[in-house]
Amino acid sequence: MIVAGEPSGDIHGACIIKSLKSLNPSLEFIGAGGKRMVEAGLKGIGGMENFAIVGFKEVCGKIRLLKRNFEKLSRMMRCEKPDCFIPIDYPGFNLRLAEVAKSTGIPVFYYISPQVWAWGKNRIKKIQKYVDKMYVILPFEEEFYSRYGVKAEFVGHPLLDIVKPVLGREEALSYFHLDRDKPVIGLLPGSRWEEIRLSLPVMVDVCRIISCKIPEIQFSILVAENIDARRVKSLLNREDSQIHLVKEKPYEFMNLCDLLLVNSGTATLEAAILGRPMVIIYKLSFFSWILGKILIRIPNFGLVNIIAGEEIVPEFLQFGARSSVIAKEILHMLHNRNKRERIQRNLYKVKEKLGKNGASQRAAKAILEELVVGGECLK
Repeated sequence: MIVAGEPSGDIHGACIIKSLKSLNPSLEFIGAGGKRMVEAGLKGIGGMENFAIVGFKEVCGKIRLLKRNFEKLSRMMRCEKPDCFIPIDYPGFNLRLAEVAKSTGIPVFYYISPQVWAWGKNRIKKIQKYVDKMYVILPFEEEFYSRYGVKAEFVGHPLLDIVKPVLGREEALSYFHLDRDKPVIGLLPGSRWEEIRLSLPVMVDVCRIISCKIPEIQFSILVAENIDARRVKSLLNREDSQIHLVKEKPYEFMNLCDLLLVNSGTATLEAAILGRPMVIIYKLSFFSWILGKILIRIPNFGLVNIIAGEEIVPEFLQFGARSSVIAKEILHMLHNRNKRERIQRNLYKVKEKLGKNGASQRAAKAILEELVVGGECLK
């Protein structure tokens, strides 16, 4: 049984399913996920868009729906009695399912650790109690869990196998109908509607300011696969007609951009792997931000900065995410080649810390080996 609750989890869930199948084609998978996991062979409840929520206030607004989904998956787990449960991130939901699994004697192998090292250390006790082993994808997570007596193994980051543009820059410029002689800024507002609704207006305002200084500059918004482009377009005004929407070939698009304006999250690591200079912004509802300030105990918010151990790319959070300040920073970066190159060198170091290719395959092999050791001869 595998459960993922957001688009990045769907990508990694599909990879682990494919990797497990490559080792044992007879395996079957039940649970919840998105389009990619279903295509990889998952059977269960769909509609991952009903799971993906950002912020504490937003969780409260969907509590009934989450409860129904939890009850469906709990019944499925008890009836089907899977050989193991593989939660993928999504801790508030998946740790409760892990409790159900342990109560029925099902081993729990957590793939893609929740970010408990940032704000959820109160969940460590649940992980100690309900998780048999963590398969982690960030370099510092193995040591973090070992301090709390949790079995953990760093398998590398699965994005290294995914973020591989096929088209070269010239081909990509032609594909997206962009002028090769003009700079391109890509806007990545996120994969959940609530974060898009809050961050995109700031990003668009940044574009307006920069256009006044560099009239020839080109802007495009990368719309996540799970998001309706029409909803994104509804946030734009008529004067923003020069901002194009991109839905296909995300890595080809990111790779051709001179600079990216990214909503904090997985996209920052994708940009790091591609070596693209970026500026990070993040906005939450006021209530969620206040709670986050109380709980979060790390100096940086962007994943690339957390892995680097310092702020290697600028980040602007909540009230600090002012369009005038962000535009000033981007203009400085565009006019300062040395700064862009320094950022690219630091991003390369972050990429090196993510380990080697083949993370999903290593995790799949380790999970099957754990099942064999545990007496379930599935290999």
